[in-house]
Amino acid sequence: MYRPGETVIVTQDDVNKVGVVLDQYIANKLTVYDVLLENRSALCMITSAPKNNTRINRQLTTKLCGDHDESSIKHNIPWKELVEAEALPFTKS
Repeated sequence: MYRPGETVIVTQDDVNKVGVVLDQYIANKLTVYDVLLENRSALCMITSAPKNNTRINRQLTTKLCGDHDESSIKHNIPWKELVEAEALPFTKS
């Protein structure tokens, strides 16, 4: 499970993008996430299931964004400033 503010790798049509989790919730017995990508586009209700064309790539996220070393990938979205200014997009469907 990913928490709001956490960096994730999103695979969309075989292209990997870096993003930050905005929200996590349960829909139809699945944990789904709203993610803001670095190009400032938001994706709503995506999962980490490998069968989906747009998904949080669990393997790449664990490998590249983990806390295991200082060279891990971090998003460049000003997350804390957006939260403080209440400027995050409303994404929940």
